[in-house]
Amino acid sequence: MKKATAVLLILTLMAAAEGFKRHAFTLSTGMPGLILPELAYEYAFDKSNKMGASVGTFYIVPEFRLSYIRMMSCFELAGSVGYVPSFDNDDDGLADIFDELLSCGAEGTTFISATAGYRYSADGGFIFRLAGGAGYFIGDDKSFTFPFLQLGVGYGF
Repeated sequence: MKKATAVLLILTLMAAAEGFKRHAFTLSTGMPGLILPELAYEYAFDKSNKMGASVGTFYIVPEFRLSYIRMMSCFELAGSVGYVPSFDNDDDGLADIFDELLSCGAEGTTFISATAGYRYSADGGFIFRLAGGAGYFIGDDKSFTFPFLQLGVGYGF
């Protein structure tokens, strides 16, 4: 525990010395993550360029994605690539229907998405963000687009 505290303190001091927050955690909810929110970690290369990794849900099915975020003052543009895993499929027709309902057809698909939004970052590290866009889901037998809308809070250090 002492080592973890020391590492976090060193990272915080390094970020404060550079004049911007290099690391951030955000928690976002919206569409499609209505039931369980998405948790994201972002690493900033400089004030304008960030990379992020997130874990969330596509309704109730987990989703994983990597993002590039370009900041222009308080305006953010993000491009992402992600994956929605599939359930263990038995040859049971009822289970397949249940899986489709839970994932809204996104089960077992890869997706790319583009979002734009507003992000307010306070000097103390508090982050508020509102973003919207769309994702294109690519599956073996289907592909479709789906809108994204996220409202989130976070902390940068």
